[in-house]
Amino acid sequence: MKGESMMNRKIYAANDILRLVEYQKCDDRVIYENWQDDETQKGFNYILKESFEEFSARETKQRFVAMIQLTETDELIGYVGISPPESIPDLAIWLFKPFRNKGYGTSAFALATKYAVDVLKIDELHAGAYPDNIRSRKMLEKCGYVPYPEGNVREKHYLTGEDIVQFDYIYRKEQK
Repeated sequence: MKGESMMNRKIYAANDILRLVEYQKCDDRVIYENWQDDETQKGFNYILKESFEEFSARETKQRFVAMIQLTETDELIGYVGISPPESIPDLAIWLFKPFRNKGYGTSAFALATKYAVDVLKIDELHAGAYPDNIRSRKMLEKCGYVPYPEGNVREKHYLTGEDIVQFDYIYRKEQK
């Protein structure tokens, strides 16, 4: 996604590869389309059943949300978000399908973690991954998150209804 809307976005954090930039309402289409992907649904144990209009009409309640943008091309490749203020701060990442497994996730997650700690003054962040999502678990550990079994969440599998566990990882400012 390129164009005029790419030019006037606030930049929250950046490195040589990518930037975390302001989410804009025009981003809803690419976010919605990403939710249609089987791997995205599997990674979040959730199927989005809303129409685009219903999805787009929803108010963003997250305490922080940013689009992930490639520095070289200005292309949006995903987004990060931290759960709403009334909940435990949980950082999540969504990479659009063509940009997965290229190291962008680790780079973006590290930037978002640093921004959350340094700018938003969040001293403790959580993040989840399912046991079979080895790549996400490795990414979390590379970014300084450690397993936090006390935060593990029991859920029903989104397709089978079987009992599963989402592993919780925690990042504490004093860890680093």
